Amino acid sequence: MPKIQLIRRDSQIIELDATGINISVNRNVEPHPVPVLATRAALDLNVATIGITISGVLADDDRVSGAAPAEMSIDLSLAFGIAGATSWVGSTAFATSGWGSVKSELDYVQIAFQTKGQVDANVGEKNTILLRNGSGSNTVATESIIHVDISSTTNTNTLSTAITNALNAASIKVNTATVTLSSVCSISSSTGQSSNVSYYAQVGSSGQYANELIKITNKETGSSGNVLTVVSKSTSASSVTWDNQFFVSNMRGGVTGTKMSKGDKLQDLLNMVMNASAGGALVSPRVLSGSLIDLPDSIASFDASSFLNLDTASSVKKYIIGVRIPYESLVTATNGSTVLRQYLIPAGPGTDYSAEKNTFDYDPLENVNGEQVRPNPFLQQGVAIPAIIKTFDPGYEAGDSVWTYEMTLAPCEQLVGF
Repeated sequence: MPKIQLIRRDSQIIELDATGINISVNRNVEPHPVPVLATRAALDLNVATIGITISGVLADDDRVSGAAPAEMSIDLSLAFGIAGATSWVGSTAFATSGWGSVKSELDYVQIAFQTKGQVDANVGEKNTILLRNGSGSNTVATESIIHVDISSTTNTNTLSTAITNALNAASIKVNTATVTLSSVCSISSSTGQSSNVSYYAQVGSSGQYANELIKITNKETGSSGNVLTVVSKSTSASSVTWDNQFFVSNMRGGVTGTKMSKGDKLQDLLNMVMNASAGGALVSPRVLSGSLIDLPDSIASFDASSFLNLDTASSVKKYIIGVRIPYESLVTATNGSTVLRQYLIPAGPGTDYSAEKNTFDYDPLENVNGEQVRPNPFLQQGVAIPAIIKTFDPGYEAGDSVWTYEMTLAPCEQLVGF
């Protein structure tokens, strides 16, 4: 039994068991007979109406689901101070004095954070990443110090490596016990949001700057891991000013898993379908232009709810904006095994989503200011089917003691509503 996903405006999803999925496509082409010639002619204006009908069951959960760990990000490519609109490493000090000035300014920078286990223990434990332009040793105590020697770094690439290696080698206190940080958190690095800016501001090749985004992710799930991080500069430094800051996020994204009854699920669905607000408009010229004009999604899209400060309203956040229906693909697999993809409906002139070109990961995520979010299918093609719910018909089956449902969705690519 496949699980489909309904996508909300706040990037959350609702997974439902589906027993039947029907997709109806009607191309509005009407052939007309031509007198005398005994043939038929038609005018095809590429007008197609599409409907999706999904039926399934709502049953009691037999396990906890929906849990997620809290994580924080350190993005060495992204400016977050008064360095200007380019990159923190593109500051005037760096341009005139080079990387040496960056190391001097980073000396004694501190980033304090807590793991979920430390928060739950509630004994005041925390960890501090201490950047030093010189050697030093770690401290394992109620306030653990993770020393990062940056004296040998030459750019943001080597700086990221120094921080990542120090984190992987560090030990901390969790509920008074000494544990390695890597045993309670996973540490990873990937390409930062402004990696191209870093490349142009520094030296070397673009491939060197593919690890500027450092993530520290709790291995335990739960909302108690969502805590503030504190960024400062020690008074032991020659100057406490840190004008050219890089981006550091709070610990966030932790979700405590839930175990729901069939009644809980139905109540949530009724709440999401009834009295929901579209929040103004979701408009994407990128879809209208199709492949004729290559417009970046980030530039071409428009979300009126953010513009009008309505995106935090509960009636807007719960609005269903798309559906994700999975299938297994062999043609896009790289190792011979099947990979999971989502069905797509191409829209816009020249747009083509054949099986070979459908290469988006199932349930893709993108990083926005250190937070993992699901792309909005109205504003970015290829991530799901943008659609709105037209009908939702639940029914109770007494013999099987389950709620059944049938819903119809209307795919569309531009949305205006209140």
